[in-house]
Amino acid sequence: MSIAVKVRPKVRTQWLALAAAAVVLAGVLVAWGVQQAAHRVQVVRLVRDVPAGTEFTADDLGLVGVAYDLPLNGVVPAASLDRLVGRVAAYELHAGSLVQAGMWRDAISLAAGEQSVGAVLSPGRLPAELAEGDIAVASPLAVDPAQPPVEVRVMTTEPTDDGRVRLTLAVPAVAAVAVAQLAATDQLVLVGRPAGGGA
Repeated sequence: MSIAVKVRPKVRTQWLALAAAAVVLAGVLVAWGVQQAAHRVQVVRLVRDVPAGTEFTADDLGLVGVAYDLPLNGVVPAASLDRLVGRVAAYELHAGSLVQAGMWRDAISLAAGEQSVGAVLSPGRLPAELAEGDIAVASPLAVDPAQPPVEVRVMTTEPTDDGRVRLTLAVPAVAAVAVAQLAATDQLVLVGRPAGGGA
């Protein structure tokens, strides 16, 4: 008469060690995740594209949490979001970018006795280096004693897709209509100089 003997499978030591290592690794990953979550800060980001020279609105800006292990320099904290509204994009900005120092400038506003005039000028009708805040002399393309040159101030400037430049000019109210007519008929020329510079 034979007796059946049950053979218990041997549990390999290496499998036990591997399982223990997996448990330890999982614990380390959880701890790392918790630490990373604790080192996150809310900063301002762009939720849509903002063309150069355009004022930020509340709809342009949002918040995002970023993890960090070193000090974050240049980014704008969530508490400063409202202070950006009304500032002007220094260059073309794209949705998803974190807002950082240097991306904006203060808005240039009209002074008493000024009106805004828009113009789109081709290369050669204005200095290539003309920028927001610069002073320029607006003149007709053809010399006309009835329309003497007038000093204007550049409020915004933005390149167009066809290589021209779109500007907003602060013009003395008495000359605003004349400058607007020159711009509308493609007869406007600007001769520029830096704000505060010589004539």
